[in-house]
Amino acid sequence: MILALYNPNGGCGKTTTAVNVATELARRGRSVLLVDLEADMGTSISLGVRPGQARPSIVELLLKQRRPSEGVREVAGVPNLHLVAGSPALAGIDAALRNVRQPERRLADCILPLAPAFNDVVLDSPSSFTVVSLSVPSVAQHLIVPIRADYLSLESLAHFLRWYRDRRIGRPGLAQISGILLTMVDHRREATREIIEIIRMHNRRGVFRTEIPSDPRAAEAPSHGIPLVMYARSRASQAYQRMTTELLQRTERRARADIARVRLRTRRKVL
Repeated sequence: MILALYNPNGGCGKTTTAVNVATELARRGRSVLLVDLEADMGTSISLGVRPGQARPSIVELLLKQRRPSEGVREVAGVPNLHLVAGSPALAGIDAALRNVRQPERRLADCILPLAPAFNDVVLDSPSSFTVVSLSVPSVAQHLIVPIRADYLSLESLAHFLRWYRDRRIGRPGLAQISGILLTMVDHRREATREIIEIIRMHNRRGVFRTEIPSDPRAAEAPSHGIPLVMYARSRASQAYQRMTTELLQRTERRARADIARVRLRTRRKVL
């Protein structure tokens, strides 16, 4: 599957989720490619790749200066996990692609040739509405939308869901939202509990059962270049393990439902 952590708002836990879900998938024996699409290189740094070690990065692939396969590297200490590094140059990628024909196709040209070699591709999407960010739903099959449990994030989520619903009209190939993931949750706060209740009430089937709690170890792990699920047996690391199981269950159910729909349409055509 091609999975993207997607929310145009920053600070919602996209990078932490991308790194730890990808790592947990790899620990379960799946071959995984993690793609860092952020200029701050949070995903790459979290896996021990410093800015000076980034090249060849996703930028060289987007600009077609390197073949997609040349950007893939193994992640030290995490068997089955591979990385395409981010780059500070992503901050200027819109300008770099300004005169390119169909710039929105460049991300697909990088990712789709690589996908058959892996069980899973995980995209850490950039914040804001850049060319690369807007290209992600055309490449991915599933979107996870991380969100903090606070009021401004609630308003942002409502805006995002309306925007994405409208964007999917007439674009059947865009990724489906597999779930909304509540991150940095602290149930000791009454306001947090109220926001979670509202989000779950208005998105009954769309919110993951698993919530990612606030955890100081999540902020520590990147400084050591080690994914949280390998760095500490903490509340958040255990939550990411449960969330990965829930994600696989959701995607498998959806795949079975899609196969059933295709068979039904085929049967109707034959009749």
